[in-house]
Amino acid sequence: MKKFIVPFVLGLILIASMPSCFHRHDDFSISFSDDDDEFEMEADYPRHKSHNVKVFLNDQLLNHVAHKGRHSFKNEEITLDDNTTFYIDAAPGEVNIRVDKDENSEEGYIRVKELCQGLKLVIEEH
Repeated sequence: MKKFIVPFVLGLILIASMPSCFHRHDDFSISFSDDDDEFEMEADYPRHKSHNVKVFLNDQLLNHVAHKGRHSFKNEEITLDDNTTFYIDAAPGEVNIRVDKDENSEEGYIRVKELCQGLKLVIEEH
């Protein structure tokens, strides 16, 4: 009986570790929430896509930010040149964008929503 315990335990360890062998390194999660008061995008993605995300955010936002200067997009409130204000928190492998509909025009809300749709495409790219 004892000689079966070690192979049995080793077999269980092998079986338990198998799912990690099939884990894709390009997995991501993107969710949108759109209610009467707020629009929000939350995304978790592979860290190797962080450069592309940052380039996209820079291209889309830096020329339209009301207050020029250095922007890290890390836990920051951004005001665009049309007075659209939204929250962004971007870190390697994750990003959260939130816009308050009551504090912004419909055009501003749509602008941020379109930004998020473009960001989704960047994250989904291979």
